[in-house]
Amino acid sequence: MKITRINHMAFNVAGHVAEAREFYTKLLGIPEVPINFPGQPPMLGSDKAFWIQNQRTQMHLIGIPKKGELREPVNTHVSWYVEDLDAALADIQAAGLEFRQLGEGLARIIWIADPAGNTVELQQDPETVRA
Repeated sequence: MKITRINHMAFNVAGHVAEAREFYTKLLGIPEVPINFPGQPPMLGSDKAFWIQNQRTQMHLIGIPKKGELREPVNTHVSWYVEDLDAALADIQAAGLEFRQLGEGLARIIWIADPAGNTVELQQDPETVRA
């Protein structure tokens, strides 16, 4: 598997979305950007989540309560772009790791847990897609 660059990191701020928005956008001055979910039009954040971006890296602030599951997308996590998501998935399966998957094609997202139970997200790097 070849990691190409960071995509985003996410913090779970359940119960504190308004305060987190104030902290990150007002105090730290990081601009809020539209949320892009695969298959849906972009939208500005809500009382459940918002995205901020500095240069090319985003941070997702998620206000949905965690359920306590491994590989849970609403956990605090880091998202990495990979050169070839199919190859990464083959590596994950060969390693016998459990994974969670959402979406199809280039919009597909895969979540795994590191040995300490931290959620790691993998996505296809749009800059490495071969025509």
